[in-house]
Amino acid sequence: MKKYILLLCCVLVAKFFYAQQIFTLRLEPSTLTSAPAVHSGAFGEYNKKWFFIGGRKNGLHGFQPPFAFPTNGANDMIYVVDPTTDQSWSASTGTLPDNIREPITSSNMQFYLNDSMLYLVGGYGWKDSLQDFVTWPPLTAVNMNSLMNAVISAQPIDSLFRQITDSTLAICGAHLQKLDSTYYLVFGHRFDGIYNRTDTAGFFVQTYSHEIRKFQLADDGSNLSIYNYTAVRDTNNFRRRDYNLLPFYDPFRGEGLLAFSGVFQKNANLPYLTPIEIFKDTVIVRNDFNQNLSQYHSAVCALYDSINYLQHNIFFGGMSMYYMDTLTQQTIADSLVPFVRTISDVARDIDLNYHEIDAGIKMPALLGTNAYFFYDLNVPFVRKHFVHLNALPHNQRIGYIVGGIESPELNISFTDPSLSFASTRVFEVYLDTIATTAVKEISNDVLNFFCYPNPSSDKVEIAFELKKNETVKIELLDMKGSLVKEVCNQSFGSGKQKLLLNIAEYSKGVYNCVITVNGNRKSIRVQKN
Repeated sequence: MKKYILLLCCVLVAKFFYAQQIFTLRLEPSTLTSAPAVHSGAFGEYNKKWFFIGGRKNGLHGFQPPFAFPTNGANDMIYVVDPTTDQSWSASTGTLPDNIREPITSSNMQFYLNDSMLYLVGGYGWKDSLQDFVTWPPLTAVNMNSLMNAVISAQPIDSLFRQITDSTLAICGAHLQKLDSTYYLVFGHRFDGIYNRTDTAGFFVQTYSHEIRKFQLADDGSNLSIYNYTAVRDTNNFRRRDYNLLPFYDPFRGEGLLAFSGVFQKNANLPYLTPIEIFKDTVIVRNDFNQNLSQYHSAVCALYDSINYLQHNIFFGGMSMYYMDTLTQQTIADSLVPFVRTISDVARDIDLNYHEIDAGIKMPALLGTNAYFFYDLNVPFVRKHFVHLNALPHNQRIGYIVGGIESPELNISFTDPSLSFASTRVFEVYLDTIATTAVKEISNDVLNFFCYPNPSSDKVEIAFELKKNETVKIELLDMKGSLVKEVCNQSFGSGKQKLLLNIAEYSKGVYNCVITVNGNRKSIRVQKN
């Protein structure tokens, strides 16, 4: 069996020295054949079995009517999988009333499993009575013990679902999580109408929530209600969807949530790079760090080193504006945010600093986008949510990567999205607590390096941010690497900087705009029309 080996050497920065927490991840193709080819739906593990509800069974959604979100691509089945015996069962949602069936077969809904009760919120899908797409306002509750037993025994499922409707829950591309007794509906947007990349004919209405919505649920098994609703709003930093949200623990502030990246920025069609720490009493936007190597929802897992108070967040594939050139080790930016094979680790140390590691070893294909990560049933956990690194044996399977979108090309959304498909592959993820060779830590000397508008026929604004006073060199190179123009080579102060580059005189084509600080280079491809 071919093995995909990932070496991670994560740097822990202490006050005056460097120490290393070293482990090795290994990916192996699994022999499991019972997992469905789906993505972008609700999933989880209950009673040692996996479940899959909603989402899609085709590949990347189209971008122009009538090919955007084809209704025959919606997942209209409920799947139950036993990973121990490699058995699977399924039930059709076709017998459910429309008010239940349509929301739970939607895409990018939010969900949370509270003990045995699964709550499903929002999602984007087709409403037959309107003959149009909507973002759904219901909250649907279902007891997973009852539902999974009914699916396995081929019994009716119609009476198992309960539902209420609240317009504040009409969100998709967000996450639903819980801290203590409070539910957090984090970011996302409301999208009503037929998806269209340009919307020149007014096919849809899109509204980002810009909020972290908090509420509590009253559920006595028969009646559902929401109470104590509040919202935290930030129109600059919370305009995010299709991101990753992970459990978070701070040794000083306690439990929280950690939001990574997401799309799209308020003033540019680009992803966010800054993580956001969400605690019960405060929200902290970490403008001092950029996550370069993953910006879209992907398979992801959280690990914790309880000796060094170091949290690792491992991202498997997905989509990213940045990726590492394997020959030059230069960070390359593609503003189209392509599918990537990158596996990366964002670690937060006890001094509250973030570090991003490019593993060097890749996913075996362009996989991971909207995929599912299931933790192994035997993995040791600490603080309920984290794989406990210090309690792992020498070689332990920590989980599985299941489903997601597989693409044959990096930028398929701008060629032919129909060539992508829901992946049937399952990968087992193993962790070895052994020493390995070091891998590359991604520099954060330069933050928020963007060029826009891009493409352009005239002027391009170059934006970047520095943590401290630095000497900055910016060069425009052709695709052969030859210097076209030295834009600057001078000292800049800390903070946000902007330069204007006139490319009107240059030939049409693609150029590389390269910034160098402290020997670290980042490159953005700039297209001259």
